Amino acid sequence: MALQIPIGTLDIHITAEPLTQEAFSSFGDVVANPRPDVHPSSFDAHTSSLPPNAFSANQGTAIQYRNVSRLKNLYDQAPSGKGEPVMSIFVCAARGGADSPSGANTFTVRYLERHPFTAQTFTPIKSTASTYLVIVAPSLPPSPEDKDLPVPAGDGLPGRGFPDLKRLRAFIATNSQAVTYGAGTWHSPMVVLGQTGAKLDFVVSQFASGVAVEDCQLLEFTSEGKDEPRIRVKIFHRDLSTKL
Repeated sequence: MALQIPIGTLDIHITAEPLTQEAFSSFGDVVANPRPDVHPSSFDAHTSSLPPNAFSANQGTAIQYRNVSRLKNLYDQAPSGKGEPVMSIFVCAARGGADSPSGANTFTVRYLERHPFTAQTFTPIKSTASTYLVIVAPSLPPSPEDKDLPVPAGDGLPGRGFPDLKRLRAFIATNSQAVTYGAGTWHSPMVVLGQTGAKLDFVVSQFASGVAVEDCQLLEFTSEGKDEPRIRVKIFHRDLSTKL
């Protein structure tokens, strides 16, 4: 169940940007082939220009890029004390223009969620949509309103606070990019871009305990006097077929 968060007259407008590791680094990892131009058979000829984590593998028929992202398990700090590795498939429908009350190229952010004790990786697999929207926010300092939400402690973690909507970021990812949300990172539920009827499937890897408040903390935003919150992401597409 979502915890409702009134945002009063706050009015947020941001524009989605291309997803890159550099831009996303404070929220998690972007996982993609760093050198799609290099065929495994020509590994030796490109050794000097490949990233340092590149290794020839499978008798020369593959290139392995090691440690591109790691799943963090912090459930030893959760009230339950235990989290198990979980892999699932999310079949996500594209949010077509007819379904978007805010207009063909605008997405309204109604929900943000976090998984405080685990990182979570979404890996797209072949389906009919080609892009998706990644929306994230850093955390505010703790407040009395969030004191009952359990979170782990430690260096490099966002902490207990609600999302800082004034520093919301949005990125357009392609189906050749996987994304890892760092443990405790506020993010939107998955938003697939494309015409109504298209879909994008994801293999999702994480840890979970089966305790709802440990596994996922979901917020729903409301704006004063409005049917939907005034938190909007503007999306520009090179390919008009991927409009919302």
